[in-house]
Amino acid sequence: MKHLRGLTILFTALLTLGGLAGAWHARQAALTNLRVPQTTTATLLLPGNSGGWLSMRDMVLSLNRPHLGHFALTAKVAYNGHVRWQQHQRLTTNVLVPVLFKDNTHAQREATQLVPVLRQLHDRYGITHVNFIGHSSGGTIAYDYLNQSQHAPVTISRIVCIAADFPGCAPLRTTYPHLQILNLAGNIGRTGNDSEVPVNTTLPLRQLVAGRVGSYRFEELDGPIWDMQHSLLHENPGIDRQIIRFLYPPS
Repeated sequence: MKHLRGLTILFTALLTLGGLAGAWHARQAALTNLRVPQTTTATLLLPGNSGGWLSMRDMVLSLNRPHLGHFALTAKVAYNGHVRWQQHQRLTTNVLVPVLFKDNTHAQREATQLVPVLRQLHDRYGITHVNFIGHSSGGTIAYDYLNQSQHAPVTISRIVCIAADFPGCAPLRTTYPHLQILNLAGNIGRTGNDSEVPVNTTLPLRQLVAGRVGSYRFEELDGPIWDMQHSLLHENPGIDRQIIRFLYPPS
């Protein structure tokens, strides 16, 4: 009987692992045959509150494919704002740049520290146009950068906010006629939230940027907890596919 019970447990474990592996491969297939234009616009990935490399790792590695993006640089920002660069491969097209802030709990300060990051991208690497992907308060960092008085000599082309809310933010003061924004919110089983950020707290961005940007689009993503939980939104290849197509649309 013990032997049979052991075989049952082993068989169940193998089925579970097989199912998880199959689900993982199915999710990755969302990116396998996707092609997007290759451009000189770099995409900066901004993690949320207390976030670091692990926060954006899966998204970066999922998009690091010859026909999508190229994980070429990491920007590591010290408490005092000093930027240290780590280069992983030659800069080619659709460069992906995670930005890791040591002081990662103050969105407005991180927005200020984005200025030397972007300036050095321009001066050292010749990058003139960038996109932002901001998860959670990473979206607030991107917005606060737009709304501050000091900027780097680069053009912000597109911004994706993932489960970002905007408490106490002032309306956008500067007009960015060519900027396009995609605002995504997760909704677990139509509960109205992603376990951390209610959908309705992501909606104020529309009014904050009204009349100040080239385009704004909001999309509510409905699904099970393993797809739509707040910290799993940036580990979902289906969402990665949607984001990369928005950032690099056919010309």
